[in-house]
Amino acid sequence: MPCKSARRLQHIADATRMVQIKPRTLEVSLATLPSFGCHWLLPRLARFQARHPQIAVRLLTSLAVVNLQQEGIDLAIRMGQGDWEGMESRHLFADEQLVVAAPGYRGGNLPTTPQAIAASDIIFSMESWHAWCSQAGLEKPIVPSGLRLNDSNLVLEAVRLGAGVALERRSLVAGAIARGELVQLTAVTVPYPWHYWLTVSPQAENRPEVARFIAWLEEEIALWRQQISA
Repeated sequence: MPCKSARRLQHIADATRMVQIKPRTLEVSLATLPSFGCHWLLPRLARFQARHPQIAVRLLTSLAVVNLQQEGIDLAIRMGQGDWEGMESRHLFADEQLVVAAPGYRGGNLPTTPQAIAASDIIFSMESWHAWCSQAGLEKPIVPSGLRLNDSNLVLEAVRLGAGVALERRSLVAGAIARGELVQLTAVTVPYPWHYWLTVSPQAENRPEVARFIAWLEEEIALWRQQISA
């Protein structure tokens, strides 16, 4: 009968083989806005997971600017000017606003001129129409009067349901336009004043799995830029 020491050595050997067979799962945690996470990031994450199946991604969404170090979060995609104190910020891309509606809005008789859009059922978000109206040559700005929502996800769902037209960021609607769920009503667009930035926690800067995620994200953004400029 084998002695206890021999059995312990066998247990260690078995555990070592299990580690070799099933490598330790790495994790990257990322905080972002709910709308960006839903409409831009989430549809692309499968490509990262296919390339790096050993790296788990923990996605946290919030409208608040979280403290990465205090919350133990590796990365954050934020909108602003890139001037968050104590954080390295990398510029990702600039966005623009455009007017969209569902293909079946008003029975498919869609408004395609600035004047017709101004006379439509406007779904208002937190975004102002003033810059778009000026770019479109409208004498009077469009002011909130109908349905007003404080979340882009709700705005886009209302548009998809045919409740009206909305002014939204291209990053949030490009996928739905490509799938035929939404229609861009006019070529008039305006730059969005806030850009997307990636902030990196000092605690995560030197971790290989974080570097791999950042490299993948930069590839996806380069592809995104090609798609929207085509």
